[in-house]
Amino acid sequence: MTNTDSPLPLTILLVDDSGTIRHYARSILEKIKGGCAVVECENGAHALQWLSSLVSEEFPDLIIMDRNMPQMSGDECIRILKMDNDWQNIPVLFLTAQSDYDHVYAAKNALGVDGYICKPFEPGELLAQVHRLAGITVDELEASQDRKPGMKELPTTPTESTDRQTIDESMLSLFLVESKELTEKIQSGLDAAKAGGADINTWRSIAYCAHTIKGSAGIVGLETHSRLGKSLEDYGQKAGQQPNLFQDTHLEPLEEAVLLLTNLAETEPTQAYQLESRHHDRIIELESVLDQLVSAADTGISDEVELQATDLPKSSQDSYAISDSDLSVNEHSAKSGAHATTVDPKGIVVLLIDDQKLVGETVRRMLIDESNIKFHFCKNPLDAIETALDIRPTVILQDLVMPQLDGLELVRHFRAQPTLRDIPLIVLSGTEDAKTKAKAFALGANDYMVKLPDAVEVIARIRYHSRGYLNLLEREAHLARITWLAEHDPLTGCLNRRTWYDRLVQAAGVTPYEHNLAVAICDIDFFKKVNDTYGHLCGDEALKHFVGILKERLDNLGTLGRLGGEEFGIFMVLPTSMHQTTKPLEEASGMLEKLRQSIEDAPLKWEAHTVNLTMSVGLALHKGDDSTEVTLSRADTGVYQAKDSGRNQVVAIA
Repeated sequence: MTNTDSPLPLTILLVDDSGTIRHYARSILEKIKGGCAVVECENGAHALQWLSSLVSEEFPDLIIMDRNMPQMSGDECIRILKMDNDWQNIPVLFLTAQSDYDHVYAAKNALGVDGYICKPFEPGELLAQVHRLAGITVDELEASQDRKPGMKELPTTPTESTDRQTIDESMLSLFLVESKELTEKIQSGLDAAKAGGADINTWRSIAYCAHTIKGSAGIVGLETHSRLGKSLEDYGQKAGQQPNLFQDTHLEPLEEAVLLLTNLAETEPTQAYQLESRHHDRIIELESVLDQLVSAADTGISDEVELQATDLPKSSQDSYAISDSDLSVNEHSAKSGAHATTVDPKGIVVLLIDDQKLVGETVRRMLIDESNIKFHFCKNPLDAIETALDIRPTVILQDLVMPQLDGLELVRHFRAQPTLRDIPLIVLSGTEDAKTKAKAFALGANDYMVKLPDAVEVIARIRYHSRGYLNLLEREAHLARITWLAEHDPLTGCLNRRTWYDRLVQAAGVTPYEHNLAVAICDIDFFKKVNDTYGHLCGDEALKHFVGILKERLDNLGTLGRLGGEEFGIFMVLPTSMHQTTKPLEEASGMLEKLRQSIEDAPLKWEAHTVNLTMSVGLALHKGDDSTEVTLSRADTGVYQAKDSGRNQVVAIA
């Protein structure tokens, strides 16, 4: 972290998918006395990628992050930051479109962030938070600081606010360009809905685009259009949760709303506020219509909504979750959560183990009308483990008394299997004996039923235990994702700089004396030209293509990591032998030369173009008395020499 007494400028990581909001925030942050270096990222994944390329001394003094972004939401990114030992102490200020205090405050505490600002925000609000969290002195601005966050009232005419003075024409132009792209995406989604091809992802995309327009329009003072974006966002979100919401009669107000936003996007910056005033009344009417359509879905009203202005309650959410089943046997309802994942479409899978076919048939009939429950019966307990491994049940029902194998022993076998030990296990018995129950629970059973209970009870227990197990799988998958993201570069999938460096240090400390540790730095030649010529999407594909080749050729011979930008690191442990004729440095150089040649021989095919890639490599052997920093410095010297000598070559530094 940067010391506040240091003359070095403050470093702030600004994460928001809206270019308009990033521009606005940057213009405010640049007023900080002493200078402020602002690093911009457009989503949480890119932010983690950038942070992963840093060592602790380079960490930013503050992270400002939007909550609702594509690829990775701000909430998920913040959770990863707060779980990481190195990043958790970086102050985080989140930006939110949610203005309900209780909702925002609860989210703030749950995420462990250090502060929040509701969009749209005033310059003074942002600077006050930066001053508090980073402990710096800021310029005094003519901005009201006595308003509570989320209570700012933006004007609808150019003469009503001095805030317009802070909105320069370049920022407004940026918003209009961004808004044009977003309205085109919304219209494309509505076209799909008109043709009957809209799915949950279509509506989620519409909601997300409208959400971005809402926030950006509010920032530049176009409050009425911001409200229209909010209404479109609510409709898209509700349609994503309830696919039957959309009707053909809804197209007219939806398309008119998009047309008004498109007209704004296509106007000149100098005319934007006049257009806002001219369309104000019609936008308010449309806002009312769209809000009533959403409210009708909540109340079950299907009649056509009349065009009238009424004050209806509106809701707002900062993140859109993937809907999943609530595991109800006969009904489904949408749930939302910051990190919900799609439950396996197979739903509930029941495995019954009982030596009596009559019991199996009885349970089968209990479940026959339950559409999302799959039932499997295993008569031989000796086959139970193999069957469970094959079908992966969400709950197991097993008899306690069977001739081939004691039921308690089978419980023990299930709990000894790593992939089965967490599956809920319900023991069936003909007795209520307390000691037998105690033994079953001691061995790991989750529940106990005297067979055979009523069908309602059986179904209820199956649903209850399956829901708990699937939630457990979801949490484990989320934790695995967090762990992976904390250690890997999300774009290329290779190790990030911090993890790669930690493993290099570990390898340097444990490499036996009869082995050699080779360290290489690989830099893609003329990578900036690739971005400038073909665009950043091509640049991203080039990085993934590059890493894919290296991974394939390296196999398990070396450890690859992304050090930052187009620079990658490789370290390899090379065994030595008394009969070895090649020196270790020459051997490593030969291996890297093959990698270099593989990159040169496999250009990237991008659309109609062939993008040739080459790399310059610096190589050094780690010496026992040297630190890893010294070894990396020598490898880095090799990279510079390779580039100075014409690039596309390997230079080994002894």
